[in-house]
Amino acid sequence: MYNELINNNYIKKKFIENLIKNNEDLINSKFNLNLKVYDKYNCYIEIYQNVGGIETHQLIKIFTDFYLKWLNKQDLNTYLIFKEISDFGYKKTLIYIKEKFSFFLLKNESGIHRIIRKNPLLNSNKVQTSYLNIKIIPELIEINENLNKKEIIVESFRSSGSGGQHVNNTNSAIRITHIPTNIIVNCQFERSQNKNKINAFKILNYKLLLKKKLEFKNFLKNINDNKKYIKTYYYNNNLIIDHINNKKYNLFEYFKLNIDFLNL
Repeated sequence: MYNELINNNYIKKKFIENLIKNNEDLINSKFNLNLKVYDKYNCYIEIYQNVGGIETHQLIKIFTDFYLKWLNKQDLNTYLIFKEISDFGYKKTLIYIKEKFSFFLLKNESGIHRIIRKNPLLNSNKVQTSYLNIKIIPELIEINENLNKKEIIVESFRSSGSGGQHVNNTNSAIRITHIPTNIIVNCQFERSQNKNKINAFKILNYKLLLKKKLEFKNFLKNINDNKKYIKTYYYNNNLIIDHINNKKYNLFEYFKLNIDFLNL
């Protein structure tokens, strides 16, 4: 049940809202039914310049400070682990959220954020448009050796050899089939069935990790290729337009942390 899996109250609240939105049964929900592959993971927020001049360095600092304050307000374990400082703010920052399901919580923030305002670094009333890339990246977790027994078939068979005294006349060789991925591992190098079994599971874990890393690499490519607009910030009109949820927010209240802007 979701109550047993989520530690943070805010994430729990947002997940319940998501269940209601999708007409899920809150009492009987298996929780996993509504989650995608990386939703349970910790995550990173990467903020950097897309299009604009040095004024974007100031914006990166503003947005970094905003996310840090907002995440801390929700009692999420949040750390600023990298910042590239410039004379006007930051060139790039990386925030780490050590909280299960934080990727589920924040993934819809990933994309291009467009800011329209007067450039505070110039003595001009000219309105300027800047663009920030904000990427929400899940933290890759290695395979747990405690694999689901229902997803594994373990078989023993007689090991093959060249004959003579080293031929093993017992079923010491091991074959493991991982049903969800159809990965098959054979191990017969040891004369002990138990040692072959231990090694076979190690090989299976290695192959699953390689597969997972390849899938993760493709997933990251999709994140990096994401060119969709997430929000537009109109400073002169005190307005934010959320392009994902088709909502409008008061910009001042938004940056004062008075608006719950995450709609999953």
